[in-house]
Amino acid sequence: MEKRLPFLLPSPSTVVVHTDKSNDKLAFARQKRRQVASACANCRRRKEKCDDKRPTCGACARRGVTCNNDMKQDESAGAVALRHRNASLKLENEQLRDLFKLLHSLPAEEGQEVISRLKAADDPIQVLRSVQEASLLINNPNSSSCSALLDSRLDRLDLLALRESAIRVDAKPWTAVAGDGIVSELISSFFNWDDALYLPFLDREAFVEDMRARNVAAAKFCTPFLVNAICAARCYTCRRTRAFSGISKKNLADDFFNEAKKLLHLEGGRASIPTVQGLTLLFSIACFRGTDKLGGLYRLSAYDMFHQLDVDAMYAKIAHDPLAARDRRVLSRLAWGLFLFESIVGYMYLQQSLLPPPQIPRCFEPPPSASDGPVPNIDLFGNQHTSESRSPPFVTGALFLACEITVMLYESMDWNFRSESIWGTEQDLDKRRDMIENVRQWRAMLPESLRDDTNFVPQTCYLRAYMNEVLFSILRPLPPQTEIEPGWTVKALQLSLCQIDIDNMERFVKVFTLRDYACINIAGAYNSILVLVYHLGDACVHQLFAKAAYLIGETGGDYPMCRYILQAIKAIAWQAKTSLPQMAKKYFENLDRAGHTFRDISFALPEETGKKTSAGAPSPDSRGRIWAHCCSSGVPCLSSRSSVRR
Repeated sequence: MEKRLPFLLPSPSTVVVHTDKSNDKLAFARQKRRQVASACANCRRRKEKCDDKRPTCGACARRGVTCNNDMKQDESAGAVALRHRNASLKLENEQLRDLFKLLHSLPAEEGQEVISRLKAADDPIQVLRSVQEASLLINNPNSSSCSALLDSRLDRLDLLALRESAIRVDAKPWTAVAGDGIVSELISSFFNWDDALYLPFLDREAFVEDMRARNVAAAKFCTPFLVNAICAARCYTCRRTRAFSGISKKNLADDFFNEAKKLLHLEGGRASIPTVQGLTLLFSIACFRGTDKLGGLYRLSAYDMFHQLDVDAMYAKIAHDPLAARDRRVLSRLAWGLFLFESIVGYMYLQQSLLPPPQIPRCFEPPPSASDGPVPNIDLFGNQHTSESRSPPFVTGALFLACEITVMLYESMDWNFRSESIWGTEQDLDKRRDMIENVRQWRAMLPESLRDDTNFVPQTCYLRAYMNEVLFSILRPLPPQTEIEPGWTVKALQLSLCQIDIDNMERFVKVFTLRDYACINIAGAYNSILVLVYHLGDACVHQLFAKAAYLIGETGGDYPMCRYILQAIKAIAWQAKTSLPQMAKKYFENLDRAGHTFRDISFALPEETGKKTSAGAPSPDSRGRIWAHCCSSGVPCLSSRSSVRR
């Protein structure tokens, strides 16, 4: 017998629906469960379905417990989410406004650092918190969290410096003062600016090769002392170093300088090429600080050690050795580079150079000939200069010609010393006219790439200032009304040179800025203001004098000596009973704004002797250094300490 299975019926929870069919069969429709936005606390804890009935849900009613449904707000889950989102956006808006206010209140350098961090960050709010944390921790620099924060900022600065440096080197084992990035930037800055004309006594290839080898014991042309001295010298204009010092609360220039002095002591007086170079750099740093009288020992020690080395004899031994080309280049650069530097320094003291012109050949590349045609500017490595180059433009032959003009300066200063008894006589004037003509012929033979009026780059600007310095030295001992050439008095020729020097420095600031530069930039303005201060009775010089004072003052934030020079110029005008021009007075105010008292600098500022010419310039027999200082009454006065050779 066949087994019949019963039909499956719907669940009892279904609703019965009567149809209109004749068989009156039942149709069943499943009831849809009502969606509940949120369960009560009891149901959530027991993980039980909740029907969300008010005031007591069905599950709580069956168990006879108190339900918290009557405490729930009558709002949907979407409304709750929107409320939380709105609160979050309000908080974010407030934080972004705080960040905006912070950027307004910070100094320029710190504000730029915050912007840099914002560019690199994924979350601007995190940057805000970091900066706020730094300001809170600034009074507790020893805390571990502060150290970690500062380390991250310093690491970023160091990384940026390394990435943008033309020359990349390792800081260790040469110095522990700063990291690879800062040291690389300072080394690059030295060869970009100081090596261009002011301190060209290092052979870049030999120095960098030894430094990258990282072998202190085997290095011939690089030592820890020299590396720290270079870094100390370049800290004065390096903006990233300033930022690093501001964050770390350390003065990197002082740290490098002190480290160099310690390392010099450890060398124990051993004569070497790097030690001569480092001593010269320490003297230049003393000049930057306005303490050149104290630093003069470094200058004399450098030249004494240079004589001990006997570079001429060293060069003669390898003069014909085909394998010693690099060593010959190193020796030639040392001799001629020191001569260039010492001639600049000697003129600032109105002295003849303590070093005579070298007798060994110049290693510098000569200028192009007329047949070579137009020659493009090059970068630090000899490639054609472009907007992407990481160095200012250089000109082939600039240092070669700088040696020639330096020899002319040496001869001029030598004549000033030997002819003192016949100054102003026809014999003396004839000699000076011949020297002026030689300078002009030298200028006329310059290719266009080496003239400041046709190719204005740092090296051509320096060359023109140096050439004018030779002319100033020729004219200096003569009374201002002396007719040196037909239709030209000494004063008129000097003022024309002042105009050129000041115009060139103004142009340099506009084209290349003062973000990074060499101390020699102020040479033209310095030479000019020394002339102009004695002609302040002539209203025609007031504008030039004001411009020169402004330009020197602009570098005073980098080189303290510039403020002291302006104080000394103010003292000269006071002693001559001449008022400063109204348009220039503002540049002589607040010269001690950085908290420095006046220092006893000894740059040559021609001394008044009481005998004045009609133009108010110093008499031909004036001699000595002007030592400007402040008397107890606060009025600047002058006193001569010693006489020097002009």
